[in-house]
Amino acid sequence: YIANKLMKGFIGSANIDTNSRLCMSSAVAAYKRAFGEDVVPCDYTDLECTDLLVITGSNAAWAHPVLFQRIQRAKLKNPNMKVIVVDPRKTETCTIADLHLPIKPGSDVGLFNGLLSYANAQGRINKSVVESYAEGLDKTLKSANALTLDDVAKVCDLDVNSIKAFFDAFCKASSAITFYSMGVNQSSAGVDKAQVIINCHLAMDLIGKDGCGPFSIT
Repeated sequence: YIANKLMKGFIGSANIDTNSRLCMSSAVAAYKRAFGEDVVPCDYTDLECTDLLVITGSNAAWAHPVLFQRIQRAKLKNPNMKVIVVDPRKTETCTIADLHLPIKPGSDVGLFNGLLSYANAQGRINKSVVESYAEGLDKTLKSANALTLDDVAKVCDLDVNSIKAFFDAFCKASSAITFYSMGVNQSSAGVDKAQVIINCHLAMDLIGKDGCGPFSIT
């Protein structure tokens, strides 16, 4: 209300919009599609107890500096915590990364579907949990399993060793958080990108417990 009064009454412009239209619409749609409501299944305190933090579509060092400092502190307190940054650019966020994946822009879905396929091949998917709390796993895997490591490397324009290092880290982690932001959300395929990230956490039972979850940061 106040923002409208300021813009229309004082500044004299009829053009005003919230950041939700671009900022969170994709994330909200993906959460609702996955869980039935717009809910984030983790919070910032999980940072202090995770084994793996994946940051994708975000230059947190610049866009979320306070959060980035918290990530730095968490990594200092827990030297075993791994940070993987997925970003076409080498940003300042990469300064804390154990691994940087400079993927081809727009190849996020291929990367995380490849992760699903790899996790399935490694026997990492907790099928009993998924069958109890979710549906559509077989259909999802049927699509994802078509992707080999070489296919993912080609789609993402990365070398196979880097892809495998990421997949191994995710599959071996007992806890994992995926931070994703505007690089994922502000896309014509933003909902699908967020959905496949959520799918990976659901399939590997890396959700609903300390240090775990798909986390869209605004």
